[in-house]
Amino acid sequence: MAGISGTWKTHLGYFQILLAAVIWGTYGLFVRALDYSPEYILFYRFFFGFAGLLVYISIRDGLVTLKPLLGHWKWMLVPAFLTGLSWLAYTYSLMFTSVANAAFLIYTAPVFTVIFAPLILKENLEARTVVALVVSLLGTAAIMGYNSLFTAGSSLLGDLFALFGGMTYGFLALFLKKAPAGVLGLPSNVLLSGLISLALLPFALVSFNQFTWNGILILLLLGLFQQTFGTSLFHLGLRKVKAQHAGILTYAEPLAATLMAAIFLYEGITWGSIVGGSLIVIGGMIVVLRRNTNLAGKLPRGRGF
Repeated sequence: MAGISGTWKTHLGYFQILLAAVIWGTYGLFVRALDYSPEYILFYRFFFGFAGLLVYISIRDGLVTLKPLLGHWKWMLVPAFLTGLSWLAYTYSLMFTSVANAAFLIYTAPVFTVIFAPLILKENLEARTVVALVVSLLGTAAIMGYNSLFTAGSSLLGDLFALFGGMTYGFLALFLKKAPAGVLGLPSNVLLSGLISLALLPFALVSFNQFTWNGILILLLLGLFQQTFGTSLFHLGLRKVKAQHAGILTYAEPLAATLMAAIFLYEGITWGSIVGGSLIVIGGMIVVLRRNTNLAGKLPRGRGF
C-alpha cells in the first residue's frame, strides 16, 4: 500500500506542476487583454497575488509561519529586484513581439545560469552544459532571425526584452544558490510579492487614471489565478517530485502560451517559433538533467518564484 500511495503522490505532483505551468502560460492572454502600462499590470498582479497568498497561508498554516522569514527580508531585496525586473522585461516584450517568441525566449534563463556559473560560483563547465548552450543559442537565433531580423523592428525589440528577462532570471538562479537555509518556498513568495508590490506602488499611483472596474477585475483574476493558485500548486507539486522533473514539466509553459495565443489571439505559429522553441526546450532539458545537480536544486523552476 505504501508503494501505491507513493506512486499516487508522485503522479499528483506531476499533475500539479504541469497545471501550474499551463496556468503561467496564460500570462500573455492577460497582458493582451489589458490596455495598461507594464508597471501597472505587474503591481496589481503581485499585489493581488500577495493578498491571496496571505489568505492561503493563514488558513493552511497560520501567519505565524511567516515570522522566521521576516528576519531575512533584507536578503530578499535582491531576489525581489531581479524577479521584478525579469517580469517587467517579459511584460514589455509581450507588447512588441508574439506571445510564442516572448514565452520561449524567457526560458533561455537556464542557459544564462550555466554561462555565468563558472565565473560567479567557480563551478566547472561540463561538456553537456556546452552542448545545451549551443542548442539553446541556435534556438534563440532561429526565433529572432526568422521572426524579427527580417521583419518589423518592433518585433526585434520585443525579442530583446524577452531575452533580457531570461538573462535576469538566470542571474536570479545564481543568487538563490547562496540562499540561507529554509528561506525558499511558499512563505518566501509572500515576502517577494509584497516587496515587488511595494516597489511598484509609485508607478501604480501615477497611473491611477488608468483605473477601470473591468480592468481591475481582470487584474484580480490574474493575481489570484497565476500568483496565488498557480504558484501554490507548483510548490505543492514540488514537494512530491524531483526538482529535475519539475524543471522539465515547466517547459509546458511556453508550449501552452504558444497554443493559447494561436487559439485565442489568432497568432500564427511560424517555423522560427517551432524550430527555435523546440531547440530551447531541448537545451533546457539537457541543463536540468545534467548529472551535477548542485546548482539545479536551487534553480527557480518556471516563473512562479
